[in-house]
Amino acid sequence: MNASAPSLATLLVSCPDRRGIVAALAQVLYGHGANILDSDQHTDAEAGLFFQRLRFDLAELMTDRVALERAIAELAERFQMQYRLLYQAKRKRVALFVSKYDHCLYARS
Repeated sequence: MNASAPSLATLLVSCPDRRGIVAALAQVLYGHGANILDSDQHTDAEAGLFFQRLRFDLAELMTDRVALERAIAELAERFQMQYRLLYQAKRKRVALFVSKYDHCLYARS
């Protein structure tokens, strides 16, 4: 893993609800060396849908991101998942210039 690359990612998943989804996602991430930091899940029983948000650390990834993405895509196909994999972007430095009038900038403390 490149030391300068951000090491956090978030996986957002939705699919028809069935057994084994949580275990399968955890196994794929674990198998590639990712460490799950947060996991939130919800089932909409009326619609029969499952939703999960996983935030994980890639610092000790044993494969590359391409292999991890391929494994997630294979899992998504098996479970008929819609998913988004988002990598934490490096924070950009920003300068904000405003006039001295207070209506131009709202500062929240």
